[in-house]
Amino acid sequence: MKKTIVLLGTLDTKGLEFSYINEYLKQKGFDTILVDAGVRGAPQLEPDISHDEVAAAAGATVEALAAPGGGEAMAINTMGKGAAKVAQELYRSGKLDGIISVGGSLGTSIATAAMRELPFGLPKVMVTTMASGDTHPYVGTKDIIMFHSVADLVGLNRVTERVLANAAAAIEGMVAAPVPQPADKPVIAISNLGPMTACAQAVKTILEQKGYEVVIFHSVGTGGEALEAMIEEGLVNGVFDLTLWEITNRLFGGVWDPGPHRLEAAGRKGIPQVIAPGMIDVIAFNIDAVAEGFRERKLIKHTESVVVAPLNAEEMGHVAEVVAEKLNMATGPTAVITPTKGFSPGGKEGRPYHNPERDRHFIKVLKERLKPEITFVELELYINDALFAEKAAGLLCQLME
Repeated sequence: MKKTIVLLGTLDTKGLEFSYINEYLKQKGFDTILVDAGVRGAPQLEPDISHDEVAAAAGATVEALAAPGGGEAMAINTMGKGAAKVAQELYRSGKLDGIISVGGSLGTSIATAAMRELPFGLPKVMVTTMASGDTHPYVGTKDIIMFHSVADLVGLNRVTERVLANAAAAIEGMVAAPVPQPADKPVIAISNLGPMTACAQAVKTILEQKGYEVVIFHSVGTGGEALEAMIEEGLVNGVFDLTLWEITNRLFGGVWDPGPHRLEAAGRKGIPQVIAPGMIDVIAFNIDAVAEGFRERKLIKHTESVVVAPLNAEEMGHVAEVVAEKLNMATGPTAVITPTKGFSPGGKEGRPYHNPERDRHFIKVLKERLKPEITFVELELYINDALFAEKAAGLLCQLME
């Protein structure tokens, strides 16, 4: 059976570019569906699904969106919603095996809004002038491939043709490639950061020996968002949330903010979760944007552009309150496991951020605020000790049974 690739974007300004990709894919034996999401004028290429249909899917009309005073932001938001609904319907009906788009800032915003609503693993390619800057607003937590167009996408030339050819070949290869069949194993998600890797790796090894498949997420804001999103999609059966400093970053203006809903999806879904306070005693800032109140503390360089600072006891108490509030909403098996000899390498005895009184305050507040049915385990260990990993893995296995 032929595979179908959807080309979705603003055909009123990018007709030549879409025509180039369309012809390439047809020559390679694919069916294509052209979806017009433009609002600036008539399409330069005849679509299979018109911009009127896209707007209608969002409860609007192109005329209203294009009217003077309507505002470009409103048009982008509305057409993005409509495009997402159209793409989802095509996917549900078996007419979308991959999706590709071409655009500047407007076209990229609309097309990636649709791509973000499609499931993980479905090939998604975005050729864009926006790919060399901050791509988080476009990619979010999804597996969208961003191709930097290098030159502006205004017609065909030796630069844009090569980029478009590469992108078309990429979507061709991804759609044609056999889909890996995952092992029939329960999936455990672990949140991790470099300093926590010893613990994460040890837990991973134990869980894999027990027959679980383990997926590790990098706790740098987007990693936490991705973890929560995959839980929401039903792709995760259990969680070891080892590294919670994204919560700290969220609360005190750090650089790696995961958004407001971190540490909520597992509880909402009712899947087993074990929580540890990895790296929760520190916060990360861009080196030239350390928040007031932290500038006078001992700063340690984490990367060339990021420094970390320690929290004080009052701040740690507030973090404990927030963590407890989130965990108390859980509808499934939940446990907290905490070491008493350091939550991070910097907090270990003999290191710059070692502060047992502060750590005890965090543990005390968290224990007091958690509802009684949440298991609480306190160990006289350092978080990267092998025995801590063994106990954490064993606790999660108990909850999974």
